[in-house]
Amino acid sequence: MINVLHTRTQNRAKNYRTRTYHVDKQLIGQNLNGYIVGRSIGGGGMGRVYQALESETQTPVALKILLPEYAEDEQFRSRFTREAQLMIALRHANIVPVYAYGEWQGYLYIVMKLVKGPSLDRILEQHPFSPLTAWQIVRPVGAALHFGHEHNVMHRDLKPGNILVERHGEGNHVYIADFGLGKRPGLDTTLTAAGLAVGTPEYMASEAAMGEGARVSSDVYSFGVIIYELLLGRLPFDEGQPQLTALAHVDQPVPRPRRLHPQFPARLESVILRALEKDPTARYPSVEALQQAYYGAVKELDEPVRRATYWVVEPGGA
Repeated sequence: MINVLHTRTQNRAKNYRTRTYHVDKQLIGQNLNGYIVGRSIGGGGMGRVYQALESETQTPVALKILLPEYAEDEQFRSRFTREAQLMIALRHANIVPVYAYGEWQGYLYIVMKLVKGPSLDRILEQHPFSPLTAWQIVRPVGAALHFGHEHNVMHRDLKPGNILVERHGEGNHVYIADFGLGKRPGLDTTLTAAGLAVGTPEYMASEAAMGEGARVSSDVYSFGVIIYELLLGRLPFDEGQPQLTALAHVDQPVPRPRRLHPQFPARLESVILRALEKDPTARYPSVEALQQAYYGAVKELDEPVRRATYWVVEPGGA
């Protein structure tokens, strides 16, 4: 059964690459309802992100264009319109602003601010984080998530690839992208449905892996995985296959940070392990509570300890 699912995963990846190649050829250079589509600057399971130019004002923007099958799913189209409207209204300093949405020749799209900076996953390939420097990510990401939750919008696919860091003067500004669009039509239901699950397996809460729907506690868990990765340089679970990784979040114990690195601060280990509880009710009740617990733990550390790094692999390592 595992080999069958692995083959399906490989075939889906190959089909996705083929589809996105044809999508690029069809879209680049087109005038999409007043936006001139430029080069591709990113992508994922749902579609591609392009640099674009608003034709009247010559303003650079980012266009997230979904693969054609999304427009064919009536349930997804309805939810897309509803959630795109929410995203436009969801204005926060650390959430990528969404300006507009629409449809063009069978493609659904979202117009967003063009963030001129790398994603957190690219940064993690090159630079380790200490408990102190990780706060530069934890603080703004926590603030943005909490704001979304206050407005009843779950992220559903929080991961380093959806966290963008832009240079502002002498400092950095952190944004979260893709609020509310973490589901794929007709596919993301449970682990038993064609071997797929909601979100990204490496950052997926147990209840999300089992198709129980988005909730605050699921975003808390995903945020906890990111903190784990920031401080240790590795994921709690990465089994090499999406299905096995998702299942590990369901039934495998989280590798304790202090077993991976004996000098890892005990107080921070407690914070992380609570965020990564299998039982959603045992986690922090909110992202804000997790953020405050992290801040409190770091504040109590001696200065050399909070500035030290505890990565168990080198940046860019396996």
